[in-house]
Amino acid sequence: MDQCDRSLLPKIPGIYQSYLEIKDKYPIGNDLECIDNVRFIKSIEKKNEPLFCDDDVAMVMLAKGRNVIKMRNWLAFDDKQVLTYYAFYKKSGRGSSGGFDHILKRLKIIYFLVDETIQVNEPTKPNSGYPQGCFIKKQKIPLPGCDQETGPYYRLPDLIVGTTVTFYGKELKITGVDAFTRDFLSTMGVPAMANEQFPEDPYFEYRKKTALDITLKNKPNFSQNQLPNGYDGLILRFRGYWDNRYQMEGELHFYEVLYYLIDDTMELVEEIVDETKVTGIRHKMIVRRQRLPTEGPWCPRPGHNVKQDILNVMSINKNSFYYTMDSQLGDEQKITYYHCEDLFIGKVLNVYGRSVVLFSCDQFTKNFYKNVYNLETFNPIEAPKTMKEIEEEMLNQKRVEIILKNHDEVLRKRLLKYGGTGMIFGFLIKMITDDPINRGRNFMLKYYLDDTEFAIYEYRETNSGMRGGMFRSKRGFSKDQNQADLFIFHQLAVGINISIDEFKFNITDIDDKTLQFMIDNPNEFSHSNLAIARSKTRELINNRFQSLDEFRTKYFQDRELVDRDEFREVLSFEGELNPHIAVVLALKHKRPDPYEPFTEDVLRSSVQDAMRKGGFIHFDGLKNNFRSRKSRSDKVGYIACTEVIKAMKSNKVPLTEEITSILVNKFTDTENGCIVNFEDMVEFIDYVKNPVEPPSRLARELLFVKPKKVLVRVNEFIDGLRSETQ
Repeated sequence: MDQCDRSLLPKIPGIYQSYLEIKDKYPIGNDLECIDNVRFIKSIEKKNEPLFCDDDVAMVMLAKGRNVIKMRNWLAFDDKQVLTYYAFYKKSGRGSSGGFDHILKRLKIIYFLVDETIQVNEPTKPNSGYPQGCFIKKQKIPLPGCDQETGPYYRLPDLIVGTTVTFYGKELKITGVDAFTRDFLSTMGVPAMANEQFPEDPYFEYRKKTALDITLKNKPNFSQNQLPNGYDGLILRFRGYWDNRYQMEGELHFYEVLYYLIDDTMELVEEIVDETKVTGIRHKMIVRRQRLPTEGPWCPRPGHNVKQDILNVMSINKNSFYYTMDSQLGDEQKITYYHCEDLFIGKVLNVYGRSVVLFSCDQFTKNFYKNVYNLETFNPIEAPKTMKEIEEEMLNQKRVEIILKNHDEVLRKRLLKYGGTGMIFGFLIKMITDDPINRGRNFMLKYYLDDTEFAIYEYRETNSGMRGGMFRSKRGFSKDQNQADLFIFHQLAVGINISIDEFKFNITDIDDKTLQFMIDNPNEFSHSNLAIARSKTRELINNRFQSLDEFRTKYFQDRELVDRDEFREVLSFEGELNPHIAVVLALKHKRPDPYEPFTEDVLRSSVQDAMRKGGFIHFDGLKNNFRSRKSRSDKVGYIACTEVIKAMKSNKVPLTEEITSILVNKFTDTENGCIVNFEDMVEFIDYVKNPVEPPSRLARELLFVKPKKVLVRVNEFIDGLRSETQ
């Protein structure tokens, strides 16, 4: 039989001249499986696929002295012949405590030559915080977009150093290979690139910065030095903890670790909280004074410290025995013990299976290591908090919240008691968003002091595309509102950002009535204190200018009146001054509304016309309301100014606040205090008994239409700053 015909014969002993080409072990492939002692073949329909050795791989094996050309893979290779690649995978860091963009996973890609399958493993890293091990089990991995059943699959030519492969949607960057794989690929004629460095894992970098890892930063480079004289009878004292809370009914234990320099023995005493003791701590001996082994065996075998053994030699006569000493012992148990060189802050002691972390030491211990071993740094490690400490912190936090809430409630009740009943705060707000359409919308925030509820209304803008009107109905905060975003009435001011439900707003302006109320109550609204506002403004002006006159000449050009918006822009000082201060000063020095002079007849006709259009006819009821209120004067028909305004509000008189103020001032008797002749005022506005001619259009405009521009008196503002320094 020719040598060429032998390739057609089965490969059994006796056929080939060389038995080196015949394997003596044939591993079970991944298509065979045994479950409950029952053997079966998976995917038997695939067995008709021929799987011959790759031509390039066969040339490599030929160069190594084996001819595997046109040979089945399972005959040519062993299951232990693999190629190893190093790779990494960036996993999304969403949901992590540190807020990382990704978490790096270092992987090993193992390519099995016997059946061209791939397995991906993640080397385990202690205390990593997430599961590791097998990342993708051994299988044929299809190319991206291909079917798992039909392929095609990843093969050896697809695995190239420096490229990215996609395994089931996961992008793995190949960074290098091991020495065997590099030699294998070089023989194949495909030299691999030099191994690249793995990128830094942001998760473990974060752990190092936040001291989540017990780093050994303080470990000195000790040499076996003898202790100097004077330290033999002294004790090193450390404090450590053992966190056993991850187990059922586990607790956090604190220990005092004592090291005796005279004989290298150690002792552990547990600190137990005991309120019956004067110090509040009771000590319990956990490990008596002894040499502490670094690692097992925790229970040595009997006779482990015996240097010789006794051999019993028995004679034929059972009454006579012979003994001899045997010094040739078997394997002696070698036990290492902790030394003072092994102790430092951050060291984890293995105390009979308990991981005790040393987190602090006393001053003598620091001096000892500084003098003997030249150790300078003693970076502390923060010990975990006990349940009692956590409960005390939560209790203190709750106590502070209750105190602040009670403080806010006391302030609110004080304001309601002294004229704040029915007060509604009005603020102009704008939405904080990247959308240019929503950024241009204007809203009105109304905060009701009586019940601390609030509502939001949107201004209707012509041709804006927005409906306007009610944006949020009157109610309090929702249950889903973040506790950090809650606000109270005395915190509202121009320039601050507030969060309501899912929207964020910036307060850009405030109405005059609300601001005047805040100025009148500086104890409750510290941001509206007029003296503080002037003081801060004068301080900034002094830092920038030589005098107030120089400041006025530069920004106001010695004008008497300036627009309110321009005044606010100047006092912002490019964002250095709180914008609410400019609003306070603008209201304080605002020019009164320039109503044109009007006669008494024009005022009476205009007021009666407004009463007539409002449908008000209960003048007798209004007069009775005035009479029922207490008077500060002995005169009949006179009551206080504030009572007049309250009575008109309770009777829902259809007049604006400006017209009501004009009427009150007209019938006020200033000589006897702020009292109003309500009898004459009711007769003045009663269009049923004392009707007059309706006003002309010009008279109505002069009385009821306010100017669009609000002006601020500059000289009065400057004089106010001067008086603040005197």
